[in-house]
Amino acid sequence: MTAEFYLPQPIRRVTLRPYRRYFSILLADDGSPDILAAIDLLVDLPLYNCSVTALSVVNAHETRGMVLREACLEQTRQRLEQAEICAHTILKVGNEAEVILQVAEELRPHLVILGATGLNHAFGVLLGGVVEKVVEQIHLPVLVYRQPYRGLRKVGFFTDGSSQAEGAAQYLGKFPLPDEAEIHVVHVTPSLAMQPVDREAFQQPKPNGNGKAKRFAIQDGDEILRRATLILQRHELPTRAVLLEGEPCEQIHNYVTKEAVDLVVLGASGLSKGPQWQLGSLPRKLLHYCPCPTLIVKEQLDMIGKN
Repeated sequence: MTAEFYLPQPIRRVTLRPYRRYFSILLADDGSPDILAAIDLLVDLPLYNCSVTALSVVNAHETRGMVLREACLEQTRQRLEQAEICAHTILKVGNEAEVILQVAEELRPHLVILGATGLNHAFGVLLGGVVEKVVEQIHLPVLVYRQPYRGLRKVGFFTDGSSQAEGAAQYLGKFPLPDEAEIHVVHVTPSLAMQPVDREAFQQPKPNGNGKAKRFAIQDGDEILRRATLILQRHELPTRAVLLEGEPCEQIHNYVTKEAVDLVVLGASGLSKGPQWQLGSLPRKLLHYCPCPTLIVKEQLDMIGKN
């Protein structure tokens, strides 16, 4: 089932001066094709007041690559400065994931960017241990980028109605998107066959029970879409609301492929009882199998409101 809802669109504000909210980015620069594509994205974004820190980490066992990494960082700096983006470079030796997490904690950027193939891209490792560890443990919004760069016209925001999803919507509303970008607000309701069975209701079935349950699921989905859409429209972003039914990961993957979505955005669960941040099964699956870049937003967004 696929249903679309066209809510009233805001009138986009036209000003003589561009919006200049400060936005800081930490770029884990490993010289991979994914990172080069991410740099293409940064050059195209309306980053009028932005600072990018390009960080390259060399494993202690591979210090012979220091000269190559220095050259990659210099190329990145020149490319960003040509686009009038303030750029800084850092080169460190150590464990890749630990250094990225440490620098991110020190700088507290608004966004951390990683290449999907990870720092082990030379071995063709998809979402290697470095990327997985950073995404799992980091407290900040993180963008896992996949090549190629095709522009940023369609953004898929996938919401489950949770507080994490609403926080991700608030973050997306302040993200420096191009004027032509359209937000596809999507919610997936599980099919009745996938929902938990109420044993008492099963023993005492009611007439048209399945139809009533499906109607309630659609109503809940409408409300989830409405809340997310209103958050984004407060930031004058054009939206398109879509309600899907089925297995969430499969439906999202199919929708992203069919609509040629350029960026997937979703919220992740917060701090667990253990020392690590838990992504949950859906964000983790999407990081592995989503055909386009994926932005994971976690709960700690206090820094966004301080600018």
